[in-house]
Amino acid sequence: MWAPSTEETYFASMDYTKNVVNLMPSSEMLVTFFGGDRDMMRAKKACLLYAEKVDFKELIQLRLAEKGDQRRMYISTVDSASFQELKQDQSLNVTFAGFMENVIRMLKDCQAGKLELCLSAKETAASAAEQPSIHDYRLQFVEIRAFKNLVHLCLPCRSAPLHTVLFYINTTLDAAHKKLYLLEQNAQQLQMELNSQSAHIEQLSSDNGNLREALAENTRHLGEKHSAELQHMQDKLEKLNEQRANELERNRRSIAGLQQQLERATLDKADLKTMHEQAEKRNQSLNEELTCCKSRICTLKEQNEKLHTELTAAKKQERKLEYKIEDLKQHTMELQEHIQKGNKEKANIAAELEAEKKILHTKRQALEMASDEIAKANQIILKQSQELLNQKKTISWRTEVALQQEKAIKEKEKLLSQRDEELQQTRQTIQQLREEIPQQLQSMRHFAQGLEEKYKNQILTLKAHLEAAGGKENCSRKANRK
Repeated sequence: MWAPSTEETYFASMDYTKNVVNLMPSSEMLVTFFGGDRDMMRAKKACLLYAEKVDFKELIQLRLAEKGDQRRMYISTVDSASFQELKQDQSLNVTFAGFMENVIRMLKDCQAGKLELCLSAKETAASAAEQPSIHDYRLQFVEIRAFKNLVHLCLPCRSAPLHTVLFYINTTLDAAHKKLYLLEQNAQQLQMELNSQSAHIEQLSSDNGNLREALAENTRHLGEKHSAELQHMQDKLEKLNEQRANELERNRRSIAGLQQQLERATLDKADLKTMHEQAEKRNQSLNEELTCCKSRICTLKEQNEKLHTELTAAKKQERKLEYKIEDLKQHTMELQEHIQKGNKEKANIAAELEAEKKILHTKRQALEMASDEIAKANQIILKQSQELLNQKKTISWRTEVALQQEKAIKEKEKLLSQRDEELQQTRQTIQQLREEIPQQLQSMRHFAQGLEEKYKNQILTLKAHLEAAGGKENCSRKANRK
């Protein structure tokens, strides 16, 4: 059976009170008691629950005290060693920190009514013989079900010894004494404030009586003066009302005339707005045309630049082809010279053959050698003639390409001339627009200035009439107030 550990002294000692931390605030809840005594057969009692731990130690304590009699206190302390026993006995799969979190969660569920706390007594002969006043219990977290109750956790518990009960009762008494001392100080301060307020109220009541007497005299004197002034003011008001009625008729007539003038001015203003909007639209269309012309000029410039670049490239290719043609001509001249030399050699060889035929018997061997050399020379001549034909074909092909390029260059020059003509036409139109737009703008500005001067004069006359009418009305109001 679980024995009480010496670790309980950490909670019931003044030396370690700073290290004790509350896991949750103390709360009141119903605990079901099971036991062998008649008082504890099966009873539900209201108890105060405290959950505490020690900093920097794996130590937790749950403390139950009956609300009616706090001498009946039950303690469940779990340290690392007892946690290992609980882990083996009840097959727990958490660390000590997880165990603490789950205990707090189950206590909150007990507050909410999802679980119930049950304290069942378990006495043994040894414990009863050694300490007859201390009993062993089991603190169970039970989930009530229809078929069978489910026990989530069972913690070892025992009744608190006398010194721990006295320690906690002393701590609660010290806290109560501190609260009483603070309440007495607050009561004394409130009494002092009440006394000062009562004295202030007496002084104010005396001042109030004096003020009431003075007010009564002042109201009597003021009432007499006020009645006389009222009579005088009524006579003045009658005269002023007559004058005001006459002035109002005059003002109404002048206002009607001014309203007619204002209507005419608004009509003229609307016409001016329409004219101004039309001018703005025309100006916008001219600006759009200008932007289009500018964009077209830019595109034409780009095309002109491209054509110039293409012309330069074509001229470079022409020069290259001319250089190649000159090289080929030189090569053909050299080949013709070689052919002439070959013909001369052939003629010389034929003369020698005719001379050697006469001397066949003597120079047969020399003739055979000469015939071999002639055959070789003929082969060389045939090869050179084939090369000449190939070079002539290449020369004719390159001349055709050069002619085609010249035709393309002429067509591009025609396009350039057309584009130059279009550019000149667009420049002329832009120049005409630049000359016409400022003239139109100047005419519109002169027209707008004339209209502004015309209506400024009318508005100034209207303001003068209105200010005169307003001055008359202000004078009449001042007279009415007097």
